[in-house]
Amino acid sequence: MGILLFTGKGGVGKTTVAAMTAIKSSSLGYKTLIISTDPAHSLSDSFQFQFGAEPTKVSEKLYGMEVNVEHELKKHWDVIKDYLLLFFKSQGIEDVIAEELAILPGFDEVASLLNLLEYYEKGIYDVIILDCAPTGETLRLLSVPEVAKWYMNRFFGIEKKLIKIVKPIAEPLIKIPLPSEEIMDRIQEMYVKISKLKDLLESEEAMVRIVMNPEKMVVKESERAFTYLNLFGYTVDCVIVNKVFPPNAGDFFSDWIKMQELYINQIRESFPVPIIFIPFQRSEIVGEKLYELAEKVFDFDPTKRLISEKPMKIEKDGDSLLLKIRAPFLRREDIEIYRRGNELIVVAGQWKRTIFLPQALALKETVGASFNNNEIQIRFR
Repeated sequence: MGILLFTGKGGVGKTTVAAMTAIKSSSLGYKTLIISTDPAHSLSDSFQFQFGAEPTKVSEKLYGMEVNVEHELKKHWDVIKDYLLLFFKSQGIEDVIAEELAILPGFDEVASLLNLLEYYEKGIYDVIILDCAPTGETLRLLSVPEVAKWYMNRFFGIEKKLIKIVKPIAEPLIKIPLPSEEIMDRIQEMYVKISKLKDLLESEEAMVRIVMNPEKMVVKESERAFTYLNLFGYTVDCVIVNKVFPPNAGDFFSDWIKMQELYINQIRESFPVPIIFIPFQRSEIVGEKLYELAEKVFDFDPTKRLISEKPMKIEKDGDSLLLKIRAPFLRREDIEIYRRGNELIVVAGQWKRTIFLPQALALKETVGASFNNNEIQIRFR
């Protein structure tokens, strides 16, 4: 199965590119599902076809859906929401406000990922494509499995046992409803699923594709996203440069063409992955135009991984093991590394990642680190 995630700064055309990829995938005979995870859904507008909160058939091999938070809560997490509603009401919060507060922060991101896992495990589709929210939201989305795994390992086992013991005694005294065992089981179930997601998104089947325009702010944001995704172990197998003006666009666009050429050269020199260029089109790319452009742009199978290299790998070096993390667009002075038991904490600029070391590294000492050729190298002996 192929899993493709499309992200990029707002307005660069990632929904269009994701939709074109889904169309090409289905035309190649793969049963394809495209999921919009952006709260401001535009997938239906792009296809000129109304999608719902469950997979909707577009053609024989193509299905689409737009994640709806309320629908997901009713479908999967109504027990948790009912408890939160009861808790907020017990604190004197009005019904309407309590109803709003009971929707967990970031649940739209979690729901999107849980849909991905659900349809992956069912094995119904050959290809699943996520049309993600703009870059910042996507990075928060992809950090969910890492953060949830950390909390589960740190707190969950102890918390569940403790609540089971103290609930009968404490609840009448503190006058706050404590979660039942059923609620704790549902939370544990969610954490387990999120842990599975982490493994899935780091697997050979998953690829992230960054869509950008050849403009300064967009390129800079794409560089930051590329660094973050590599640091967290997600494979970016290509970047897609959209809305490129043709050389014969006319005198009015001459300055734009020169500017784009400058940034296109920068993109070619900077990004160590394949680059796909999509020319600026004469009209809006919606409906039938999507199908036409998909055939022009993708003269290859866009569902296949375009690079084999992983962003994170372990290699033997004499009597040591090296953990290598690809980290382009970083400076040496931005990087800090700490070790805490079986956890390795890597701070890179504004990003921080806690890596749970595999047994082969956890049993060894951390003896040094370096940054060479856009790669963090941590030595264990």
